[in-house]
Amino acid sequence: MNEEHVYHEYASWKLDKHEFLQTLIAQESSLMLRFQHVFNVVDHLYTKMVDSLSYTEDELNIFQTGFYYLADQIDEIETILKKFFKEDLNALEKQVKEVNLLLLTIEFQQEILGLDEFQQEDLDKLMDFEKQLVDKISNQEPIPIHMFKDLDELTYNMFKRLNVDFYPIDDIYLEIADELGIIEG
Repeated sequence: MNEEHVYHEYASWKLDKHEFLQTLIAQESSLMLRFQHVFNVVDHLYTKMVDSLSYTEDELNIFQTGFYYLADQIDEIETILKKFFKEDLNALEKQVKEVNLLLLTIEFQQEILGLDEFQQEDLDKLMDFEKQLVDKISNQEPIPIHMFKDLDELTYNMFKRLNVDFYPIDDIYLEIADELGIIEG
């Protein structure tokens, strides 16, 4: 099958990001929790493909979606690390809740952009929220607890009005991991 290039792309990406991923794993970074199930499923499907040289269309779709999500997440984390934390992972870990809130805000924006119809006002609200977060992170200011609740309320109301059920990708991949029987104890 000519879709095998995505598996080669993943192998190259993983080799390129190996040191960074190993650092996150070794430090038991809370950032890994954002995409742990996605990572496990993608790795499992990659190993299965390499071992058996076969895959179904569903497996390919799950693999591609997960891989591209992982690549985006790692790119975002590396950008944040360089831009706001001068590549100091320990400093980033001290603000991991804030960074996760920023990453979640970006994920919500991507969800809105992926809809057939959305109101620009919704995207603008999320972008304004992201700007507030970036300002606080760049100034190393603590993010008030109410901002976590504000994002919950904003997105709940937004998705309810748009009649969209939002499921974080890691939750979806948790279900897939369960179906594959690869959930770690």
